[in-house]
Amino acid sequence: MAGLLSGPARSQEFSSYGNLLTTVYVKEIPVKAEVVKTPKKLYLGLGHRQELPEGQGMLFLMGATRRHAFCMRDMRFSIDIIWIADGKVAGLHKELSPNDKGNFRAPVPVPLVLEVPAGFADRYGIKVGDPVKVPLPG
Repeated sequence: MAGLLSGPARSQEFSSYGNLLTTVYVKEIPVKAEVVKTPKKLYLGLGHRQELPEGQGMLFLMGATRRHAFCMRDMRFSIDIIWIADGKVAGLHKELSPNDKGNFRAPVPVPLVLEVPAGFADRYGIKVGDPVKVPLPG
């Protein structure tokens, strides 16, 4: 997957939900992200949680590169979705509310999706084409 960086082995950090943590850099802005990739965790996502603090997110390793669709099922707070392909922002869905119905589809095939607190993209001027670095233990 383009945009993934392997580095030297280091101690791995996990969230209180048992998910591996990594720091994703979107246009050099760090986001401490929980990494999810199993079907169960991909389905659950951030559903049922009370909040997503500023500076944090969830990184979905989708397995297949395609035009994935996400929804706001069981969400209790608003988010921005950042679609990632080839080490760049491939698309954005901003300020999605728990009340938003339907599916939100990636504009192009992507292998990675990052959910961040609502307003993140506007606060940092994130736009399509901005670089994304995703360091994962290798």
